[in-house]
Amino acid sequence: MNDAPAPERRVYTVKEFANGFARWLASKAFFRNVAISGEVSDIRSFGNGHVGFRLKEEQAVIECLVWADQRRTMPEIENGMAVVAVGSIGIRQERGCYQLVVESLELTGLGALFVQYERLKERFRAEGLFEDSRKRRVPPLPHSVALISARGKAVEDFVGTLERKSPFIRITFLETQVQGVGAEIEIATALDRASLLDVDVVVLTRGGGSYEDLFPFNLEPVVRGIVRSRHPVLTAIGHSGDRHLADFAADMSFGTPSLVAEHIAQGWVLAAASVREAERALMRIARDVVLQASSRAERLGTRLRSAGERIVSSRRLRLVQLGSELDRRSPQQAVARDRERLAGVRSRLQIVAIGSLNDARRTMERFDGRLDACNPTAPLSRGYAIVTHAGKTVRDASALHKGDAIEARFQRGTASAVVEGVRDDE
Repeated sequence: MNDAPAPERRVYTVKEFANGFARWLASKAFFRNVAISGEVSDIRSFGNGHVGFRLKEEQAVIECLVWADQRRTMPEIENGMAVVAVGSIGIRQERGCYQLVVESLELTGLGALFVQYERLKERFRAEGLFEDSRKRRVPPLPHSVALISARGKAVEDFVGTLERKSPFIRITFLETQVQGVGAEIEIATALDRASLLDVDVVVLTRGGGSYEDLFPFNLEPVVRGIVRSRHPVLTAIGHSGDRHLADFAADMSFGTPSLVAEHIAQGWVLAAASVREAERALMRIARDVVLQASSRAERLGTRLRSAGERIVSSRRLRLVQLGSELDRRSPQQAVARDRERLAGVRSRLQIVAIGSLNDARRTMERFDGRLDACNPTAPLSRGYAIVTHAGKTVRDASALHKGDAIEARFQRGTASAVVEGVRDDE
């Protein structure tokens, strides 16, 4: 039996092992000045000027990196191009994976996906599928949207933005596969399902991804599905600068799901602002009308009171004159007759004065009534409220549906509510 102690095992830190492995790779001639051919995909630029991309052949993929100073000496590349990249194999320590640090690059032709993309693009263009003349008008104030996508960040961004901007727009979510084998068929099927819905617009979206992941949006079933859609189709596919054939066929295309949601809500945002401005203008006009009517009624009341006072003063003066004349008359019988006539005149004068004052009072009451009628908020002081939905005054409960958001304006303050039910009280 061998009782020799086992050799002590050395424990490396992650950084020590990565550095040691990198030095080992650098010492091996096989990993230096390597030339690898493949198809370019998933090109991405970094803030420091470096460029990353993938070289692929069927399912095999290798990550590549071009330093900023080397990039200036190389030809421009696009996703789908076939190239030969020459460089050294190194370790990407922050991810623990190997990559090709490219020192030179040679274009060898178009890759298979790029060739397919160009061929389909030319065919669809020749058929007129990308012409503006065949594209449908997007409603400025849509009430409902069909959203086609896979669950994920793209859906969250779209729904969150739309709910924040126009929460009353109804969203019908049609979940579908957006990448992988057969994704184009599922997307086309979802577009056909959306055509059967009572919606105003269809949104086709997904988040970012590689050139291969996004390629279903270049395929014929998706393009044909967009063209035959009964509703306008808006696309927001990926976050890169690539334009997909689905974008060319769509009635409108956007860079991100949030941007397409903002466009859909834009008409409602502008309409709401216009309604608020119109309401403020109406309140200013109503206030001016009330003030003018009040001022006019006050002037008329002053004139009526002055006229009544002049009439009473004139009758009183005449009464005094008649009394003085009566005192000068004789004999006693004439005095008695004159006093009797004077009493009749006094009685009629009182009736005339009372009638004039009553007429003035009724005139003032009519002006007060007209003044109240000019006040648009007078009913609110009696316990009534003004109910609005979507910026419009509601006069008939049948115009509302369960779940509608409404606002009720009272004499003091406004309350928001959601309709739980509608009842016809006739």
